Amino acid sequence: MPWGDVFDNAIGLLVYPGAVAALLLGAIAEIGATWALVPERGGLRPAARSVLAVLPGSAARGFPTFSLLAALLALVACLQMAAPFNPVPAGDRNLLIAAFALIAAAWLTWTWGWSRGELDPRLVLTVQACWLVALLVPAVVPQNFHPQALGNSAFPSAVPTRAACLFLYLMCLPALLNLIPEAAPQGVPGGPGRRLPGIEAAGFGLLRIVLWLPYCGLFASLFFAPSSDDVLGIIRFLVIVLGCAMVSVAISLNLIYRGARFTRRFYFNVVAPFAIITVALGMVLALLGPK
Repeated sequence: MPWGDVFDNAIGLLVYPGAVAALLLGAIAEIGATWALVPERGGLRPAARSVLAVLPGSAARGFPTFSLLAALLALVACLQMAAPFNPVPAGDRNLLIAAFALIAAAWLTWTWGWSRGELDPRLVLTVQACWLVALLVPAVVPQNFHPQALGNSAFPSAVPTRAACLFLYLMCLPALLNLIPEAAPQGVPGGPGRRLPGIEAAGFGLLRIVLWLPYCGLFASLFFAPSSDDVLGIIRFLVIVLGCAMVSVAISLNLIYRGARFTRRFYFNVVAPFAIITVALGMVLALLGPK
């Protein structure tokens, strides 16, 4: 690999759209989630204090090994997004890399908290399988795994399948972002947590902040045309990403309010069958679509 490409990937991983961008945008999303999911904290200011408490040095020094590896994989997924001014060339971005990186990050996170409280391994596995369907089925007709190309794909016959994948992707985010108790090893944002405050809890909090951008950024890359490399393009991309985050929090709030029994029924009896229907739509589209 030429040194110029190595430099571009390093800048992307450490600054934008990697670590710095993920921390800034993730902190905003986490504050909003804390405020919405735990309203008894009393408003945005207390929510912000609780989230920002994990960012100073003690959290960074105490980042557990599993969390460190998971965060690194999440940042690798960030490089694959069709984000404006992404220093990684569009031809070098690959949806499969993002998928494997986020799957590995998720399992490292869940393994870290596998035996804790309400974590439901069966639900977690089901949601991850459904998310893979939403992520990969849009690539069936274009036969292209570059997010930049998928966001630009314009096959009229693919609209129903893309709409189904968009819905499925959003339904999976509450579990993937650890916003519901059944999929959150350390508890929901702003909650009391399942371990006493300390290095481990701070490490998990910092990891969840990093996960917002890759999951919501891939959503923006897959289901919307790429944003231009200018100020308006950045604003448009951020609006889509934050809008995705807001929808995820709203779905999570509804699931938490209705309880664990409803959440399990929703994912096993609604989301999983819908994923199967989406796969069938993708197969029909592959057979009947343009050659």
